[in-house]
Amino acid sequence: MKPEPSSGEDEKDGIVTGDVIGDTAYSERFVLRLLLKFANLDTLSEELKEKTFEGDLCTLWDMTAERDVVVFLQKHDTLKLINFSWPIIESPRIIEILIGIIGNMCCQKEVTEKLLEMKTFVKSLLLYIQSDDSLIIIQLLRLINSSLFLAQDNFVSTWIELFISSGYSNNLYYILKNSSNKELLVTGLENFNTICSYCNTERHRTQFFGHFVNSVAMESLSTAFIEVVVNQKDSCERDELERILLISLQILLNLVGFEKSCEMYNENKDDVTKMISIVLSYYEEKLNNKEIDLDLVDIIESTTTIVRALEIAEVCSHKQYFRPSYSMWKTLSEIAIFDKNGGASFENEDKEELQVFSKKFKACLSTLIFTYMEKATIENLLKVLDEIGDDYDEFLSLVRDVDLAKAVSERSSGYRTRLKETENC
Repeated sequence: MKPEPSSGEDEKDGIVTGDVIGDTAYSERFVLRLLLKFANLDTLSEELKEKTFEGDLCTLWDMTAERDVVVFLQKHDTLKLINFSWPIIESPRIIEILIGIIGNMCCQKEVTEKLLEMKTFVKSLLLYIQSDDSLIIIQLLRLINSSLFLAQDNFVSTWIELFISSGYSNNLYYILKNSSNKELLVTGLENFNTICSYCNTERHRTQFFGHFVNSVAMESLSTAFIEVVVNQKDSCERDELERILLISLQILLNLVGFEKSCEMYNENKDDVTKMISIVLSYYEEKLNNKEIDLDLVDIIESTTTIVRALEIAEVCSHKQYFRPSYSMWKTLSEIAIFDKNGGASFENEDKEELQVFSKKFKACLSTLIFTYMEKATIENLLKVLDEIGDDYDEFLSLVRDVDLAKAVSERSSGYRTRLKETENC
């Protein structure tokens, strides 16, 4: 909704001249009148009780999607005005709206930097992660996401200091572990991923590890993941679901990328295995329906890294991620054979791209499967060898890791020799 400008002004093409913000059709007077209300605490306390005031703030919230509006607000020290009035604002709805406005403003780099100059105010905002109002928390998480996305390295340092001083990670993990609110969980996972992306850098790695990497992190991630992609899967849009699958793997990669990760997450291996199994099974189904997802190469490479870092292969059944991996491998082989024999699985213009993708993807899958075979129990190794049969030789030819190929060959040689002797009898 756009605020109606005051009457009595000259109009041109339906837009009031002399009272617009930048290239928008929004009224300067509307915004200035609203901002002035924050400057007088005596009258503001009464305004806060009026529904019209809440409605005007909602309108301003919508307006802050425009850069020109944000620049105008900055020109009139809006952050300082909100900070000045903050002590008397108690309404959860008004708090949600104001944090949402600040979050939208933080989509502009200059605002994020100005906000961090107001550390006391930011600390007071971070306390709302402990709120029992999910709508407030969602806006706070989005504000942080926007700020980190635009922050230069020195400002990331400030954010990490603020996270540590406010005990941020414990509060975030509590939400992920205990909430059943899907929107809050999705936003929380996005926030966790954003923090991993911008705080787990060479400069801040030690601080990131100290504050964010612990056993509770993995448990919280796994719990939120299962709640969204399993328990509430039917309420997720496809793009949203795939986004959660992808960022959950990215978070996992960040958590397992430390020297102490394997020891720290020894008790969480079953949780991680379940997450990997769900991700692989989802993309197995897509591929079986002849839906090619070009992110699959990265997904499989990430999975291989996680499996190696946590030494998962030693403790999990071959059904949990070997089966879906091998199923995808076979599907690609069947598609290639079908097309080679004159079939048409895909449009002609897509076939060349598919061939390039298929070659890379089968190599990644082969490496993942061999990574499992290298460390799996003898019982599971034999089951895998039984299932892959003659495909073993193609797997071996596709694995580029010489040491891995040698290790699996040595583990498998005795069984494969006996198998061939049995077949020849």
